[in-house]
Amino acid sequence: MSFDPHPIHEREGIVEFDVFIAGSGPIGALFARQLVDAGHNVVLVEMGDQSTAVPGSHKKNEIEYQKDIDRFVRVIQGALSTVSVPTSSTVIPELDPAAWRASKPEQSILTNGRNPLQKTHNNLGAEAVTRTVGGMSTHWTCATPEFLKRSGDTVYERPIIFEDVAKDNKEWGVLYDAARSIIGTSETEFDHSIRHNVVLNALRKHYPDRGVKPLPLACHRVAENSPYVMWHSAENVFGDMFDKKQEKKKNANGVQRGKFCMLVNTRCTRLHLQNDPAVPSIVTAEVRDLLAARLADETHAPSPGKDYYIRAKTFVIAAGAVATPQILANSNDLGGRPFGGRRDSPPSALIPNLGRYITEQPMAFCQIVLRQDLVDDAGNVEGKPEWWKKAVVEHRSKNPDDPLPFPFRDGEPQVTIPASYERPWHTQIHRDAFSYGEAGPRVDSRVVVDLRFFGRQDSEINNKMIFEDKFTDAYGMPQPTFEYEPSVKFADEASRMMNDMTDVANKLGGYLPGSNPQFMTPGLALHLGGTTRLGLKAQDSVGNYNSQVWKFNNLYVGGNGLIPTAFAANPTLTSMCLAIRAAHKIHMDLENKSFKPPSEDTPLEHIPPEWVRWTNDPNHPHFPHHNRPPQKSI
Repeated sequence: MSFDPHPIHEREGIVEFDVFIAGSGPIGALFARQLVDAGHNVVLVEMGDQSTAVPGSHKKNEIEYQKDIDRFVRVIQGALSTVSVPTSSTVIPELDPAAWRASKPEQSILTNGRNPLQKTHNNLGAEAVTRTVGGMSTHWTCATPEFLKRSGDTVYERPIIFEDVAKDNKEWGVLYDAARSIIGTSETEFDHSIRHNVVLNALRKHYPDRGVKPLPLACHRVAENSPYVMWHSAENVFGDMFDKKQEKKKNANGVQRGKFCMLVNTRCTRLHLQNDPAVPSIVTAEVRDLLAARLADETHAPSPGKDYYIRAKTFVIAAGAVATPQILANSNDLGGRPFGGRRDSPPSALIPNLGRYITEQPMAFCQIVLRQDLVDDAGNVEGKPEWWKKAVVEHRSKNPDDPLPFPFRDGEPQVTIPASYERPWHTQIHRDAFSYGEAGPRVDSRVVVDLRFFGRQDSEINNKMIFEDKFTDAYGMPQPTFEYEPSVKFADEASRMMNDMTDVANKLGGYLPGSNPQFMTPGLALHLGGTTRLGLKAQDSVGNYNSQVWKFNNLYVGGNGLIPTAFAANPTLTSMCLAIRAAHKIHMDLENKSFKPPSEDTPLEHIPPEWVRWTNDPNHPHFPHHNRPPQKSI
């Protein structure tokens, strides 16, 4: 099948881009920013549209949601598309006798992307994706904790890049410092919130030895004492890359930025190998203009003006934990076989571990209404800091009929009890918007606190995501089917996590009716891992810790799907760390004009301090200043 080159080649005067990237979330954005600032020409494709005025910005920054966080629940729900929905019965007993009925009652409804091969018992029923510039970072919680590191020979959450403990700790320290700076993590933005301090102080009193602290969040307060917070997203990772005035900006070494092009409403369909089968090497990415495809005759493929190829030296697939393996599973080797991941993939597939060993997080949830004594004490200004006294006095003066001491614009609680080796689960004790857990009109949201505890699930080869040969999703890509069963290894840990959550909840208040302690539908955490897992050996992984896919000399992956370990914490910060390493490897390959497949026998190298200098030197021209004015769309 032949295609024309994408018009972007002629428009930009670039016959072959240095790097092709699929996916515009924080990870795709981080690959783009590092490589463009290093002087390379990059083209990035995004299946979705640009749904915010500023590319990839957080939708919660809009004033209407800052004023009423519960209204943001609807935004999240609208942004999520469930990955695999089983078919449902056509039988409706209460139907009008004159209405249409299926002639065979055993038949099922197939429309709206239903998956006939998805079983209910082993589905990740709430696993979903977001297709837009910025991906899920346009509505995420912005929680950016580090993974719990190994203890001796026991691996907890953090993957092992170097077997030597000291070398491994040093590498992760450098990477985490850089990633926090890039995304703008802070633990101080809610210091002057009364509700935040009520929850923080109460938990510190009851758990003095558990290190209770503010939840690390990627955000910054608009101004001192302002009630508004700017939540960070892919926008902050892109930085000033969309500013036309900065196109020729130079880095600290005097190297001018490369070209950066972003194509929206553009599906990365598959990758194509070169003609020489000796070493698998990608030569083009096949893409589809989804807007043009609306007008094309689907019975005649390919259609002019719809499907194109993009030529590049290196290819990065960072389209999320579902779409990244989906694109690879839809690609073929020279014999017409899939790379891997398809239901009928042969044992000799180029990427045999694609979609295997997947992990997700059992999540416990409840909501409480704060205890009477905690609320009463919040209104007792004696012994409180001056800012606290002033806020309560002013609020009562202006609102004498309000029964609560909390100002209407008082910041929400954002607290965590850090994971430990004794209790290796992640905790979010806060008030925020999710696709569930809306407080509703019956209770004042100021006294509601959400508790979300995230557990671990071990990676097992039979827990997998399969891409179907006979069915496609709504976007014409192979339909994912989950075959996932919770592992027994951490079953007791999940039970202890639930008990811990209820203990914490009882220290803070009483359960909000309808939000009693419960385990949520599998997949709802939206932290799917392992789909393109990294490792030290090709036999049980997709790529090495440079994120380079085994056997291929110019193919890299990015995102949460790379994480091979059982993890409970939010994975974005750790995925950014892996992208920092990968981008440096790609840069060196391009600089040296040498592209080789990864080898298990070749020792991995530390990330050079110079590569991350821009993240920690305020005088560096590319330092991530997060309080700059927002950019306009290009």
